[in-house]
Amino acid sequence: MKKTVLFFMCIVLGIGQVFASGQKANTEGKTTVNFFTWWGDAEKIFGEALVADFEASHPNIHIEQTYVPYNDFHSKINTMIAAGNTPDVYLLNEFLINEWGEKGVGADLAPYYQRAGIEYRRYFLPQYLFTTGGKLWGVGSNPATIVLYYNKELFTKAGVDFPPESVTSPWTWQQFVDAARKLTKDSSGRGPEEAGFNYQNVVQWGTLMPTNWLYWGALLYGAQTSIVDANGTRLEMSKPAGTNIIQSIANLSLVDKVAPTHAMAQGSAFTNFPTLLMNGQLGMFIGGTFMSGEFINEKFDVGIAQIPSFTGKGGNMTWASGFQMRTGASQEAFEFFHWMANFDNWVQTSKKHNIALPGGLPTTSATLNDSAKREVWISVTNPAMSKVAGAILQEASRLGENVTVKNWAEIADQIIVPEFDKVWLGSETTADAMANLTTRLLGKFQGVWK
Repeated sequence: MKKTVLFFMCIVLGIGQVFASGQKANTEGKTTVNFFTWWGDAEKIFGEALVADFEASHPNIHIEQTYVPYNDFHSKINTMIAAGNTPDVYLLNEFLINEWGEKGVGADLAPYYQRAGIEYRRYFLPQYLFTTGGKLWGVGSNPATIVLYYNKELFTKAGVDFPPESVTSPWTWQQFVDAARKLTKDSSGRGPEEAGFNYQNVVQWGTLMPTNWLYWGALLYGAQTSIVDANGTRLEMSKPAGTNIIQSIANLSLVDKVAPTHAMAQGSAFTNFPTLLMNGQLGMFIGGTFMSGEFINEKFDVGIAQIPSFTGKGGNMTWASGFQMRTGASQEAFEFFHWMANFDNWVQTSKKHNIALPGGLPTTSATLNDSAKREVWISVTNPAMSKVAGAILQEASRLGENVTVKNWAEIADQIIVPEFDKVWLGSETTADAMANLTTRLLGKFQGVWK
């Protein structure tokens, strides 16, 4: 998927020298491993600390880091691949890892792990292993799921009870809307149900429409439905359950008046959801766990809860971009790859350097199952986040279509998202949008990765 889910924007303008891939000795006699990412801002700072810790524990290896802005990243890597200069290790979107592996760009990591004596199927959480045909093409990095963030002070002032942290008893959608009504205030202090309420002059919004497909996708999973069917052959959300969810989201602005319109939300005033919430301009919003770093860095006591459910049952989605290693890369490259894929190293770097974990969810089984390691993880992240998201990963999540469906990026970005923009704006009903999508997607699906 496109990193619209990332709250960090890459600010590195210089790419620097492009190094030919492969094993090289620098002037100090070390082996150089080339590493490419799109990380920016706080993620870049954390990544540099992580790499520094690796080099300190592997004095024979030097990591040559290159940061490329996300919008330029894939064209840069593709140019390097065409020139035979694929980086040794690189970050890659989840929807490309299996594809690039099967095309021969990425290495099959299974033999490397076998030689290292590591049973990767047990070492990592299975949902973050990118495999097809028994081959391992990559391991997830910085996984994410969807949660409900809320401003505790605004909730208390409005007399609204905090939403549940328990994955088995989330708010219903109606409870979510009712709370948003109480939290929405115009400049005169009136709410949406009061006479004289001025929707054009709201100073405190109850919520935002979760129009990013990640967010409404998670709401679909909570209703025991999905965007695409399990075989990746047809649209699933066109059924009544999906239609109801999409229309209910649109109604947050069109009917309920508890969220800004889709057009308003595209403006500069709404570019940073966490800042709006911390400033008291927003009561709550559905967002990704990758947003939690901003609250941690600002030392803001944010509320974190389960997302609302249309069925009363818990459900959510999870996914992760991942690390991939080029075919033919050295053993030193694999040592670095495994270091970066090992969530324990992320936790230790966070603890050592007092840097917030970006996202902060584990990829390793032991982090969730070993009480000692779990406690260390909790100590460097938001305790509520570890409780809420940890329960989601273990009890109520499924991989998103961005991981399972072969041509998801094309389907989502070119067809589904533009069609639903009309629904959010109120220029098209959800029923009409679903009918249009059903027609437009005929013959487009290419199945799922196996």
